[in-house]
Amino acid sequence: MRVVCILAILLSLSDAEPISSFLTDGENKTSTSLETKDQEWNDLGILRQIINQETAIRLTLVKNVHALVNDVALIKKSLAASEARFTRQQQMIDALKIQVKSLQQENNELKNSSRISEARIMELETNLQSVNKNFSTLHDELNVIQKDSDDKRRGMFNKIHSVLDDIKIEVRYLSVTLLDFKESTETENESREKKYEELERHFNNSFEELKAEIFQNKLNLTNNKVLIQNLDDSQSEIRGTFTEILNRTVNKLETQLKTSEYEQLKLSSAVASLEVVNMNLSRLNCDKSNHHAFTVGISLRNISWTGGTLVFPDIIYRKGTGYNPSTGIFTAPTAGTYVFYVSVQSESRQDIRLDIVLNGSGKVRAMAWYGSGDSIYIDIHQTGTNLVILHLQTGDRVWVKRFAGTGYYSNSAHVTTFSGFKLY
Repeated sequence: MRVVCILAILLSLSDAEPISSFLTDGENKTSTSLETKDQEWNDLGILRQIINQETAIRLTLVKNVHALVNDVALIKKSLAASEARFTRQQQMIDALKIQVKSLQQENNELKNSSRISEARIMELETNLQSVNKNFSTLHDELNVIQKDSDDKRRGMFNKIHSVLDDIKIEVRYLSVTLLDFKESTETENESREKKYEELERHFNNSFEELKAEIFQNKLNLTNNKVLIQNLDDSQSEIRGTFTEILNRTVNKLETQLKTSEYEQLKLSSAVASLEVVNMNLSRLNCDKSNHHAFTVGISLRNISWTGGTLVFPDIIYRKGTGYNPSTGIFTAPTAGTYVFYVSVQSESRQDIRLDIVLNGSGKVRAMAWYGSGDSIYIDIHQTGTNLVILHLQTGDRVWVKRFAGTGYYSNSAHVTTFSGFKLY
């Protein structure tokens, strides 16, 4: 632009000299050259002002570019941090999935061991039932043996009593006979005595045999009682051992059941935490309805605009909802942190100042200011920009409002624009 201005001035100077020479005679050449020099100095002053303004504009643009570069770098850093957090969360999810699988395997192993224990308990109960049946059978047999022994003993006692009664009867009979025939012959007495001795010996032998048989029966009865006692002791020991084993097994199963329930609770808690993490990640990264962004512009200039809200009717890009092109107001559909940017260009030799407003309260201002006075007749358009980060609640409203100035410049390339997007 500087080169163009210099060329324009030089062309004007080169054209001015022939025209002045053509209109005046040779006597006025000195005055015309002085006027030409004054005009050149004025043009040089204007050129310097233009160069100074251009330098100021370039410095302003460089500052804005540096600020935008810094903002983009910060956004890239935040995106990189978000990606790193997402990667860490994904790794945590994978680790939790591995833990869930291991806990499921342990739970299956515990279920298998519980089934094996239940089978063993059923087997022990079957053995106990068989032992009880054997004990009942043995007890019945012992009762039968004892009953037979009692019957035999009663029979022996009855037999002994009957024999003794018979002997007593015979002894009485012999005694009467001896008393009656005492005075009989000596031979008869001797024979009677012999017979009596034989009977007594026979009685003694029979009595000894009966005593031996009774002793044997008593011994058998004692052995049977000892055997019954041993069976009772064995049964008591078996019952105590089985009860102890059963109690230990039940306690172990209860402990395993409590451990399994605790592991199940841990597993449920881990699964619930995993679901919460997954929901948060999905809500932060996968919920497309939570993404909102827009860029809108104006395709026509307005030299005399002095309204309040600047409406941007042309939608260049829109994702999600929130911006109303009829009113120029953005209404936050969800709560979060948003970024808004406005860029406005003033009309020629005019200034315009716009505010980004949140619920009626101005936050930042973009100013396209012109202050060179009315003596310059060159088209100069100033550009004003600004950016703000705001935390919005659902339903908060943001728009662009005129603070001061008149008119704005734009065309089909959308020179004046308004943009916004949800950061997180």
